[in-house]
Amino acid sequence: MCALKKYSTLLIDADNTLLDFNLAERLAITAACEKFGIEPDENRAELYSNINLSLWKRHEKGEVTKEEIKLFRFMEFIKAVGSSADPREMGRYYETTLATQGHLLEGAVGFLKSIRPYYKTYIVTNGLAAVQHSRLELSGILPYFDGVFISEEYGSKKPEKLFFDRICEKIPEKDKSRICIIGDSMSSDILFGINAGIDTCYFAPKGSPEPYSPTLRAESFEELIKIFG
Repeated sequence: MCALKKYSTLLIDADNTLLDFNLAERLAITAACEKFGIEPDENRAELYSNINLSLWKRHEKGEVTKEEIKLFRFMEFIKAVGSSADPREMGRYYETTLATQGHLLEGAVGFLKSIRPYYKTYIVTNGLAAVQHSRLELSGILPYFDGVFISEEYGSKKPEKLFFDRICEKIPEKDKSRICIIGDSMSSDILFGINAGIDTCYFAPKGSPEPYSPTLRAESFEELIKIFG
């Protein structure tokens, strides 16, 4: 029997909680560089990753839109590497390639199998809808879930409470004390849970800093199974 039977419903982040976004991003930016005549290497992959992450953090704060992210990240990257590539074309190619990357973190499937009998489970992600739908389908994990909520399709995003309110309109559970969100991002997942008034589980395999106070913490899928399985 599940150790935390107080919960009926788990909201689970996708990227770097279940899907290996770091790998997907690296493969996609490498392919995009090769396509547009930019010599790919680890430094350039890291440069792009930092630019992209910074823009997504600004998106969480409402400072930039997703459409602006899609353009600005390649404008900044192309300028930084001294290329004359078209940022819109490179961005489209990158997104198309990223959508083919359904790689999972090792242990994700075992975790999902262990919790499936006990909860209603839903993916909650801020990623680009077309990209996320494709990656989730390719990953093979959709049968472990009762639904998928992608912020782009609901007119709000993590960490905004409005996104949670719209999710609540679609799920059976209405009692907040019976819902917990699991995710790797303090500024997105944990703050989302705090804003929504639900319990949170911070999934931090690398022991990241904690500016907010999650209800629960886990550093591995094995720990998540002990908590929820």
